[in-house]
Parts: sequence; structure tokens; C-alpha cells
Amino acid sequence: MKHLIRILFPLIISAVVSTTYCLENFDICLKSKWRELDNNCDRCTNFGGKWVVVGSITFKKRSKEPIAVDAINLHWHGERLNQLIGSLYRKIPGKDFLALESNLVCDGVWNEKKQTLMFDFDEKQNLGPTTVFYLVLTMPSSIEPILKNGYFCLENDCLPRPFKHSIQHEKLFLAINDAHPKH
Repeated sequence: MKHLIRILFPLIISAVVSTTYCLENFDICLKSKWRELDNNCDRCTNFGGKWVVVGSITFKKRSKEPIAVDAINLHWHGERLNQLIGSLYRKIPGKDFLALESNLVCDGVWNEKKQTLMFDFDEKQNLGPTTVFYLVLTMPSSIEPILKNGYFCLENDCLPRPFKHSIQHEKLFLAINDAHPKH
């Protein structure tokens, strides 16, 4: 009986592990982009600065298993910021991105001590084969040069488990100036 257990136990464990997640089925891509959305001076004054799309976060999954994300945290690397206002929008597949209320996932909360922009979603976002989120910052002119000389790093502790495991040995950067961050 002991020999049977010694043979069956590793087989059962390997079957369970292989059916949970194949890491090759999950990928995250961060892409820098700098696109001003509205240069209307009155709106800029009302909102505290111009709106700028600074990048996208794309989740790709080749698994039919339902997976949802409920938070994204972006850690800032650069000159210290006292305040940062950002919003996360979901792109509708097959359509051009628009920063509309209907596409808003949530507004971010800036943690000055940790220098992290935290997005705790109001509702979990189910991930399709390709799901794209856009980071839009409300930017006063005073912090634009600071942002162009730094970068964000996606914190993997808030990601769904299969994505967390697929990127556990690499850091994902969103460098606004398109320069590769120094480690």
C-alpha cells in the first residue's frame, strides 16, 4: 500500500498543478503613450490640469477560465510627488479609446508616503482574451516635466494569481519618457 501511495501521490499532484494554470497562457503588456485629450483652457482650469493618456495596460489570456481583476497599483519612480490625480479607463474592444464616464473603471488614490497610484475597482473587471486599460492623468503644468523624467512600475501583488505568477521574475514599467528605467 505504501508503494502505491508513493507512486500515486506525485501523479495526482502533477495533474492538479498542470490543470490549474499554464503560465504561458497569461501575459501583461505596458505601453507608454503621451496623448493630450483636451486642451480647452476652461476645462483644464476646472479639472486642475490637462488630461493626458500616459499609457496602456493590456492583459492577455489564452485560457477560457474566468479571471477578474479588482485592483491595479502603480508605484512611481522619480522625483517625489505630493499629489497625483489619475483615472483608469477600460477600452471597448473594436472601438477607439475614449475617456468617457461609461468607460471609467475608477479614479485612483495617490499614496504620498508610498508614492503609489492605487486603483481599487468599484466592480471587478472580468478579463477577456485581450483587455486594455488606459491610464489618464490630470496634470497641472508644474508636474509635467517631473512625470516625463520618471516611470511607473506595476505592482504584481494586486494582480490575479495567474498573472502574478507569469510575471513574478520581471518588473513591468510604464516609462513616460520612453527611456528604459534603471534598476
